[in-house]
Amino acid sequence: SADPAASSSSDSDSVPDLTLYQRKQLLLRLCANTDRGKNATPEIAAAIEEQVCALEAINPTKDPALAPELSGKWSLLYTGSSLEAAASRAEQEGPIGSALTEVTGSSGNVPTTVKAKAEARAAAAAAAAAAAAGPRMYEDKPLPLGRSISNKSGGGVENKGNFQDIDSEAGTVQNRAELELFGLPLEVRIEASCVPVPAEQTGGESRRLAVAFQRVAIKFWKLPPLVVPLGWIDNGKGPEGWLDTTYLDDDFRLGRGDKGSTFVTVRRK
Repeated sequence: SADPAASSSSDSDSVPDLTLYQRKQLLLRLCANTDRGKNATPEIAAAIEEQVCALEAINPTKDPALAPELSGKWSLLYTGSSLEAAASRAEQEGPIGSALTEVTGSSGNVPTTVKAKAEARAAAAAAAAAAAAGPRMYEDKPLPLGRSISNKSGGGVENKGNFQDIDSEAGTVQNRAELELFGLPLEVRIEASCVPVPAEQTGGESRRLAVAFQRVAIKFWKLPPLVVPLGWIDNGKGPEGWLDTTYLDDDFRLGRGDKGSTFVTVRRK
């Protein structure tokens, strides 16, 4: 019998015809309350993946890795990866890399089964109806990026958000997690260098940044920062990876990582 998940002519068939603005709002509504992907249900995760693909197909920015719009301060709204990619990433990163990935929000799951993709259509259609009902700019109200994690002492660490700062001209990128520990500010920052990968290595379009992680900086409250160099990893090169920017406009950026992750980010105002 025919595959029900493949019966539609395109990914966008799962929702009504939407303007670009409405489709972006749809994606934002789907990402809300998923704790940057960690709490996404299989249906919502698959619906997010479909909408990411739909926006990637109409990316308005040529050679996004070279575009000036890439630079700036970005808020991470969602990260997803398949279970297979997550397992592979954990094996490649080891315990230290996996811990940093978790802290900076670069984890999550996107189901890839036919059933999950088919069920995603109902979730996407419901969110699309809300997106089409009326305007709601995402900068009007902060999305719930934080979560509380109980610890053994009965206190808690609250994650206030995960961010990525890119400076293409300087060739630097920072992944930051802003947290509170017992009500006091705590920031974990991973600093890296980045350079565009030649377009011939990515299908003729410059969309990839090669990233080399250099150090981790941890700042708690008023205490001096603790800086941990990463050059001792991988024979002095430090951890390396790459990030493709697959959709980019003035306030919205989608990306794919070397370890199978999908990213949804918006520019910080």
